[in-house]
Amino acid sequence: MNKILHTGIIVFFTVLSACSVNKTNSNNTVDLSLDLKSVVKEIRKSENKFKNLRNRAKIKFDNGKTIQSINLNLRVAKNEALWISASMIVPIAKALITKDQLIFYEQFQGTYIDTSLKYNNQGILPSVSIELLQNILFGNPVVDIDNRKWKIIQNPLQYVLTPLNNLQHIQPTLFFSPKNFVLEEQRIYFSSINTLLTVEYDNFTSVNNKNFPTDVFMSIIQNGQITKITIEYSQIDFPDNLTFPIKVPEGYRKININELLQ
Repeated sequence: MNKILHTGIIVFFTVLSACSVNKTNSNNTVDLSLDLKSVVKEIRKSENKFKNLRNRAKIKFDNGKTIQSINLNLRVAKNEALWISASMIVPIAKALITKDQLIFYEQFQGTYIDTSLKYNNQGILPSVSIELLQNILFGNPVVDIDNRKWKIIQNPLQYVLTPLNNLQHIQPTLFFSPKNFVLEEQRIYFSSINTLLTVEYDNFTSVNNKNFPTDVFMSIIQNGQITKITIEYSQIDFPDNLTFPIKVPEGYRKININELLQ
């Protein structure tokens, strides 16, 4: 179970180099004639914007040795809070991530984490932000398109953007559909921890005039190890109000992130 939790934390906190093409398109006629300024404008129009989001997900971890599935309930206040309740027939863990804090507990070992995210001095994880996590999970670019200078890389099927200059700690490559400019893939290299994260988005559904992916495929390469993660979303809605209940049970032992990742 610790291996599953280890992988889950890596997903949430390692949040690309080559620009290979691994998608196919049944329509051979693809219009890729827009200039960079026009592409960025269309991308901005297509981004998924919401105040509150609630959905369920089935997540599958495959590290090449074992495969495990977990059911999740997610609640999101845009750029403010991400609440996760995990179960395997019975509840097994909860987490709340905000701008400043991570609270997490799991029932198998009876351990919990309650730590600040303002300063990361443990040397393991890159700088964490709630925006980063939400963008990775729900199909928005991992960095702010407007605050970077980009260049277009030639690709026969998609608009592919990469930063004109190297970014500190994080190097993204973004793949957009030429039809509706949804983000179909992003590859992110985290230089501080030598980790490559590739995220593909598929089976988009239209909700509130926005296209949300219902299938997310992640591949994490770290220290020669490959972990594959599949997320299937369902029952997405946008309530006016949300609560984020989390209370560490009495008697649980407090640990730090280093201990959890061992």
